Amino acid sequence: MNKLIVFAFCALLAAGCTGPSDGGNVSDQLSVLQQRPSMEEITARYEEMQQKLRDRLSADLGLPTPWVNEGGFGEAGCSEFPGIDGAEKHSLDLWLHEGNIPDAQWPQAQQIAVEVTREYGFTELEVIVDRPADHKVELRDGFGAQLHFGTAVNTIISVRTGCHLLASARGGQG
Repeated sequence: MNKLIVFAFCALLAAGCTGPSDGGNVSDQLSVLQQRPSMEEITARYEEMQQKLRDRLSADLGLPTPWVNEGGFGEAGCSEFPGIDGAEKHSLDLWLHEGNIPDAQWPQAQQIAVEVTREYGFTELEVIVDRPADHKVELRDGFGAQLHFGTAVNTIISVRTGCHLLASARGGQG
């Protein structure tokens, strides 16, 4: 059942990977991407962010069981930057805490997520679901990354990057 939930969640993420085109020619698009961290750099930052978030949630909320890496890494091209070789979006591994965060603790959990992710440039918050025993928020950064944080039967954290160039596509820079 958990695999089915993870699969459905990943399918929803993949469905949302298109966005408006930045327009411009290939040279302009490449310039925009070269100003961003490489995929390897941003992945390391987001993985660090996820670790800090898991640690804070566990410590501050007293979560009784450890977080489990459910895998699910994936990669896709970037429709916003057509024709740019080496521009990709990545879905990082999904993290699962077996059990939910009680409704009484959800506002604190959401605040922790906002505080931790803000340090990494995630400034936009959207509440996706907010009903008894079922909560989900999405936080976004300026590069188009999305962090999904939710709780129902279990609690999940997942990140999908925005478009970034692989280091190999930057000519080894970054």
